[in-house]
Amino acid sequence: MWVSGVMWAVMFTCFMFALSLTRVANVLIVQCLAPVFTALLAWGVLGKPVGARTWGAIVVAAAGIASMYIVDVSGLEGRHVTGVLVALGIPIAAALNWILLQRAGRSVDLTSAVLVGGTLSALFTLPFAWPLGVSWHDIGLLALLGVVQLGIPCILAMRVARHLAAAEVALLALLEVLFGIVLTWLFGGETPGLATILGGSAVLGALVFNELAKPTTPASEAVVA
Repeated sequence: MWVSGVMWAVMFTCFMFALSLTRVANVLIVQCLAPVFTALLAWGVLGKPVGARTWGAIVVAAAGIASMYIVDVSGLEGRHVTGVLVALGIPIAAALNWILLQRAGRSVDLTSAVLVGGTLSALFTLPFAWPLGVSWHDIGLLALLGVVQLGIPCILAMRVARHLAAAEVALLALLEVLFGIVLTWLFGGETPGLATILGGSAVLGALVFNELAKPTTPASEAVVA
C-alpha cells in the first residue's frame, strides 16, 4: 500500500508541477505513454505476453493523441522542455502502480493508497504554496475538485484495475486526455483543431476495438491480451 501510495504521490505532484511549467496539452500527450510503459513492464516483470490486439490499440491511440499536439500545438522551448520532462514521471509512476496492483492480485485492497498518495503530495508541495493566499471560496472549489475530480475517479480506477489487465487499464486511462480536450472546448474556450478531432476519433476507435475484440477469458486467468 505504501509503495502504491508513493506512486500516486509522484503522479499528483508531477502533474501539478508540469502544469505550472508547460501547457496542458503537452502534459496530456506525455501521459499517453502510460500504456506503452505498462505493457513493457507487464511483459518484463509479470511475464505476461502482450498480444497484437493490445499493441495495435496502444500504437493507434498514442499516434492519435500525438497527432493532436504535433499539428495543433507548438512550442517546446525554454521551460516547456522542463515541464515535459517533469510530466514523464506521470506515466512511469502510473505504469509501476498498475503493475503493482496486478502483482498484488484481487486479495489485496489498495484503494487506501490514493489517500496516502494525496497526503504525501500535499505535504511535499506545501512549502511551495506557503503562505496560502486563497479565499474560502477557492478552498471550497479545490475541495470539490479533490473529491469529485481526483479522489473518486482514482479509487474507481483502483477498483477496476483488480479486474482488468494492467495494459488495458492504462489504455482506458487515455480517455482522460479526450475528456480534457472536450471540457476545455466547452468551458475553457479552447477550440480543437482538425488534427485534434481526427486524433481523438482514432483514440476512441482504438479503445472500442480493444474492448470489443478481447476474449471472454476470466480476468483471473487472462494474460495481457
